[in-house]
Amino acid sequence: MNYDSNNLTLIDLISEQHAHLRRTVEQRWKEQSDIRFSHAEWHLLSKIDQQDLTISQAALIVGISRQAMQKTVKKLESQGYISSAFRDGNKRDKFLSLTKNGQECCDKNNRLKAEMEKELEKQLGKTEVKKLKTLFRDKWLKE
Repeated sequence: MNYDSNNLTLIDLISEQHAHLRRTVEQRWKEQSDIRFSHAEWHLLSKIDQQDLTISQAALIVGISRQAMQKTVKKLESQGYISSAFRDGNKRDKFLSLTKNGQECCDKNNRLKAEMEKELEKQLGKTEVKKLKTLFRDKWLKE
């Protein structure tokens, strides 16, 4: 579908680029691996890679219901990519963490994203990519 991107707002342009980048990462993953994850599964894995989370925290971050997150967690646990366990002093919330297989998938996916970042540096220049990273680290609107 062709459309005039000159008429898009900044929000729409960011969204379009994000969708394109996600599709490219997912396509490159498919070319290198037989393992398949949904968008929500990848999002969960990448967030757990950054820090262990509770199921409720994960649902909020990924933007799906707690019930949907429970289903996602159960699937990834049964496949051996994440584990869940209670922590000392907290018998109410299970914390999610990556298994060895889950960590290997995240490491491989992080290398794919780093390669793509290098490609962007070649196209945009190192300085521009650094500016973009700084810009996107900041919160623009206060909640």
